[in-house]
Amino acid sequence: MLKLKNNKKHHVHRKSEVSVTKSWCAMIPWLLGAAYINRQFLINVRNILLFFLDAIQTPFLFLIFIMSNPKSESVVSEPSDSEPSIPISYPIKTLSELESRSYFESFHYPFNKASSSVNNSSSSLPNRRRLLVCHDMAGGYLDDKWVQGGTNPDAYAIWHWHLIDVFVYFSHSLVTLPPPSWTNTAHRHGVKVLGTFITEWDEGKAVCDTMLSTKETAHMYAERLAELAADLGFDGWLINMEVNLDPGQISNLKEFVAHLSLTMHSSVPGSLVIWYDSVTVDGKLNWQDQLNEHNKPFFDICDGIFVNYTWKEDYPRLSAAVASDRKFDVYMGIDIFGRNTYGGGQWNVNVALDVIKKNDVSAAIFAPGWVYETKQPPDFQTAQNSWWGLVEKSWGVLQKLPGVLPFYTNFDQGRGYHISVDGDNVSDATWCNISCQGFQPLLESVDPTNSIQVSVDLKEASYSGGGNITFKGSLEEQTYYESKIFQGEFLLNDLPIHFIYSVSYIFFIIIAEKTAHINMFFLVLRMPSYLEYLPMHEFY
Repeated sequence: MLKLKNNKKHHVHRKSEVSVTKSWCAMIPWLLGAAYINRQFLINVRNILLFFLDAIQTPFLFLIFIMSNPKSESVVSEPSDSEPSIPISYPIKTLSELESRSYFESFHYPFNKASSSVNNSSSSLPNRRRLLVCHDMAGGYLDDKWVQGGTNPDAYAIWHWHLIDVFVYFSHSLVTLPPPSWTNTAHRHGVKVLGTFITEWDEGKAVCDTMLSTKETAHMYAERLAELAADLGFDGWLINMEVNLDPGQISNLKEFVAHLSLTMHSSVPGSLVIWYDSVTVDGKLNWQDQLNEHNKPFFDICDGIFVNYTWKEDYPRLSAAVASDRKFDVYMGIDIFGRNTYGGGQWNVNVALDVIKKNDVSAAIFAPGWVYETKQPPDFQTAQNSWWGLVEKSWGVLQKLPGVLPFYTNFDQGRGYHISVDGDNVSDATWCNISCQGFQPLLESVDPTNSIQVSVDLKEASYSGGGNITFKGSLEEQTYYESKIFQGEFLLNDLPIHFIYSVSYIFFIIIAEKTAHINMFFLVLRMPSYLEYLPMHEFY
């Protein structure tokens, strides 16, 4: 039901590990400020700190950490493989775990299967420029690790799915498996979801030495990844090889990427394997910041490339020329933390998006959780809408609501302060579960000059779930206020259309009459307190 309340890294690297030792390493870029830092310098400093901290680490340090976080939802606990407990999502951290398929023996495994497939009539990506979003939120597996929901009403969430084509769940573990809550809500909005396979540091080099030792091992590990994606219900992988390799290993690396792409496509129609711009065909860890002869051989055997985010203004055009008729498979990276990224990221994300759009290639937004992590004022809800408003203004709304009937939304954002069922408040407990997120309205950034302010409210009483759309303000007599809330296309075959509404709640029921085509949804508010639901165009 619809309710209206009318109140007159230079690269992909930002460590945020759970352990005390690695969390210190993650603070190095922050401690040294926003200036660009040479990667090799970071590696050297990290190794020194690891040696020093490992030597002095004691049970007392561990006790202090636990006492300071007695109920922290940010700590990814080590799950029990067999004992019943609260189901959680977690990554696969070692190659031996991946090879042995031990994940499938875990108590938590069946709870991590997504319950929804991509809600889209086409299994392939649209033939236009696209927007990929790589979440990278403080290391991942925070409030979203609780498969059956958590208690934090202020948990991080994304609700601007109408701007997104592909969502990547990212962490610095070897195999990052997307929590099913993200997969469920992304699929509901027609967005594909990818996990991440990443090798980095000395541990990553050891992984590659084993994985790429033979053609057979490369194929075997590719099949393990494809099996995980198919069984858990997500749509593919971002492959990020952040290590130097021996030139002799490149042929087996190509075998790994090609076999993963082939196996994914055969087991999950419409699936994707995206290559990150890192290691080159000569084995060097050398970010190119564009598609060129040094990374195109990998691009040619998968579904796209996520270009490192330190590119120059002319690189999108050059990359488009190299990609030729696959230019939409080139995703130019933008680091929202602004680490040597074109345009500076943050509140200037539109600068990079404008250049990418001009050259008609795709974009990859990295770490939009910057808004949440840095506590942008005045509050997360407002700042999030304002920041994504910049994206929308630059990039445009290219997604449409999946044209599936019946269409239903309760405006839930997957977090809140209460839960209602059929207009009755059944719980005042705080909660979060992104799986519960409903279709979100297209709301423009707050303009204080508007006589009516429109927002999604999580605290006022709801008809269903924990959210509602709220219009606040006043209108002069004989005036009306119009607001677009959804953009979609629905074909209605010989069904009459009835609109049933009240002052506080609006109910939309589509039943039958004649063939009609709804192009866009509007709410029109007229004085005195009269509400109508209208399409943008007349029926035809």
